[in-house]
Amino acid sequence: MTQTQTPYKVKGVFLESCNCDSGCNCNFGGFPDHGSCEGLVGIHIEEGKIGDIDLSGMKLVLAVKWPKAIHEGDGAAAIYIDESASEEQVGGIATILTGQAGGMPWELLATTLSSLDGPHMKSIKMDVNGRNSGFSIDGICEVKFTPLLNPVTGDENEVHIAFPPGGGMIWDDGDCAKTSVMKVDTGAIKFDHSGQNAIFAPVEWTNQ
Repeated sequence: MTQTQTPYKVKGVFLESCNCDSGCNCNFGGFPDHGSCEGLVGIHIEEGKIGDIDLSGMKLVLAVKWPKAIHEGDGAAAIYIDESASEEQVGGIATILTGQAGGMPWELLATTLSSLDGPHMKSIKMDVNGRNSGFSIDGICEVKFTPLLNPVTGDENEVHIAFPPGGGMIWDDGDCAKTSVMKVDTGAIKFDHSGQNAIFAPVEWTNQ
């Protein structure tokens, strides 16, 4: 954080879905399973502040795509914020997501984007429920998580990806699932990768 950046702390849940196979090879080898990276992310802020602005309770959706690995750049993103947010909250969270406030992962992710659409105010439906989570925006996107299953017993497979504390770029401990539905059409970003990777992860982000 520089002297001109407003301090922030955010704690919440990150609902990640992408076109990679379960677990997402980006977490292991740094490159997506199928060449490009296309994803839908839901974020529920349980508690947080930027400066004096309370961000608690906010719901966000990001639609993203990169032609290759994320770190190779030339990405596109669209930001959606639940319409219940105040003008101050929208400005505060946009400052974080666009990297202007500093702090990982957003100050790094912002440098990988060539285009950014939004933020748009929409009604976001979000179900935060571990490996059965999901979110949607009518007419734009829908994501539903479903647990991984053991092919022999049919039981749920509880699989976690864990980094050392602070070692993950976005999250440190992700609970793996897959999507039963994962589709979006923002106009500029359009795909359907139902049946692919999904990860439920608690997150804490700050620029301090």
